[in-house]
Amino acid sequence: MNPTLPGAWRIYGRAVAFVLAILFGVGAAGHVIPATLPLMLFLTPGFGLVTGALVAAPAVVIGKGRFLMWMAGTYLFTFWAEAAGVATGAIFGQYEYGPTLGWAWRGVPLLIAFNWVLVVHGAFCLSGRVAPSSLGLWRKPGIALLTGLVAVGFDFLMEPVAIRLDYWRWAGDVVPLQNYMAWFVIAVLTAIFHPQVACTSREMCSAGRLAGVYVGLQMVYFLALRLMWHFQGA
Repeated sequence: MNPTLPGAWRIYGRAVAFVLAILFGVGAAGHVIPATLPLMLFLTPGFGLVTGALVAAPAVVIGKGRFLMWMAGTYLFTFWAEAAGVATGAIFGQYEYGPTLGWAWRGVPLLIAFNWVLVVHGAFCLSGRVAPSSLGLWRKPGIALLTGLVAVGFDFLMEPVAIRLDYWRWAGDVVPLQNYMAWFVIAVLTAIFHPQVACTSREMCSAGRLAGVYVGLQMVYFLALRLMWHFQGA
């Protein structure tokens, strides 16, 4: 391993985190201004793809095959869970996707499973940083369970925003408890198979911090939109 790589990835991570913070701030403002809202909605799929790729890049480069296999497996698992959910309502509840997230197959935007990958990866990295080493053998299961809780918190903040921006629609306009239970189970299951590349080497600690920052920024972004709409009386 090139000894300069950790420093390079730290610089990369800080630069990307700084750019993302600005973009999320601009995006939040753009979503509450009626004149710019259509442009924000148009840019949503491309923004999610590009920013997600920037966040995943360090783990892909450093983790190589192990991380790519986990990404592919998580993408396929979550996509088919979503497809089954849309078709039957048995997993998350009765819902359907709107046009905002772009190209879809079997009623599921192709971007949504990529977002699952990023959310679970970021939540896993955040959980790995706060889980104490004193847990011993229980630390890895604890990280997986904590990943599930972080993912549920992420979805809780996102749901009102997603509904308002027509990411998806719930039957009766009510988010069922079943949805949050499914988020927890899916996040825990995929976290169990995480290759832990974000926590097992000095290089991947930098990548893990970026993924965690990405999830944290999105949570702040969703909360900020909810608060701005509230104070607008909209």
